[in-house]
This record gives sequence, C-alpha cells and structure tokens, in this order.
Amino acid sequence: MKRINFGKAVIWDTLLVVSVIFAAFVFPMLPPAWHRGIFTVLYTVIYITAILSLEKLSNYTLLLFVITVAMAWIADMLHMQLITTLSKGVNILFFLVIVVSLIKQIVSAREVTAGVILSSVAGYLLMGLIYSIFIAYILQHDPAAYTTINIEDTGEGSGASPSLYYGFVTLTTVGYGDIVPLKPYTRSLATWIAISGQFYIAIIVALLVGKFSAKQNA
Repeated sequence: MKRINFGKAVIWDTLLVVSVIFAAFVFPMLPPAWHRGIFTVLYTVIYITAILSLEKLSNYTLLLFVITVAMAWIADMLHMQLITTLSKGVNILFFLVIVVSLIKQIVSAREVTAGVILSSVAGYLLMGLIYSIFIAYILQHDPAAYTTINIEDTGEGSGASPSLYYGFVTLTTVGYGDIVPLKPYTRSLATWIAISGQFYIAIIVALLVGKFSAKQNA
C-alpha cells in the first residue's frame, strides 16, 4: 500500500488552521464596525482552505462547497432571515463533511506527519465552529435558552462572539458558568458538546500515538 503524501496539502492545512484561529479568537476582538465586512470574506477563506486541504474530493463535497459559498454571500447581501438560517444549516453540514474527511485522512495515514497533525488540529477547531454556528442560531431564535446575554455589549449584532466563546469553552469542558443553558435541549447540547470534544481528543491522540509507535517499532 502506497504511503499517503501530505506534502501538497500541508500548506492548505496550515492556512485552514490559521484562518479558523483568526475567526474564533481574533475576529471577535475587532471593532464592531468591521465585523459585517470581514465576516463573509473570512469564512469564504475557511471554505476554500478546507476544501483544498482534502486529499480526496468527491463531486458531492465540491457541490456542497459551491452551495455553501453561494449561500453565505447571498445571505450577506439580502439579510433575509430564511436565507440566513438556510446558510447556517449548510455551513454546519459543510463543516461536518470536512471534519469527517479530515478524520478519514488521519486514519488512513501510515505515519504521523505535519499534515496529519495539522489535520487533527483543524478538525478540532472546526468542531468548535460547528457548535458555535448552532448556538448562534439558538441565541437568535430563543434567547431565553441561555442566561441573559446583552448582545450589544459584545459588539456583535449577530451574537457570534458569545456563541464562539460559549461553544469553545464548552467544547474544552472549561465551563466558567457565565453563560449557562437554561432549557433541557440546550443542557443536552452542552453535554453533547463536552463529550464529543473529549472523545475527539482521546480518539485522535490514540491514533497519533499508535501510528508513531508503529513507525518507531518498524
């Protein structure tokens, strides 16, 4: 069996990790006036780097990529609630496909390389984005599902900053308690986010250690 070569994809893996880190941790700190102009461009960069980081690209994934980008820009231009909701749903589906594809690349790799490590990091960060998008939808349509959040204080009219913060804090099981789920379905979601985050880390670390040990003993 021919060893998978991550040489060509490692640049896109790096750019994907950097762009997701910027979206999750730097973007919320920018002046509120910049958010609307940067948001769609930033996520378009994430879409492109995500699709190019995949070694095997199916027609289905490519079609989903085109739909995701188109929906994001249409939602940004029209500002219609229905289209925005559909765009968030397509975003979640697209990122899920990317995460699953990255995990498959990690599993199929015969040794631990820079590309494999970057793919594992990108997958974890994209999981945080997936949950953050879902939480942003809940905050917009059911604000009473969480402890009261003054969206205006965050400088983010869409509620992206609190959703990103809460999503990643819950994914890492830190749980400061400043944002608390109040309804049964948001509590179940918080439990699932925390468990899935720990499962991801445990499984990926086990895979990486196993591949590294196998290479050392070969």
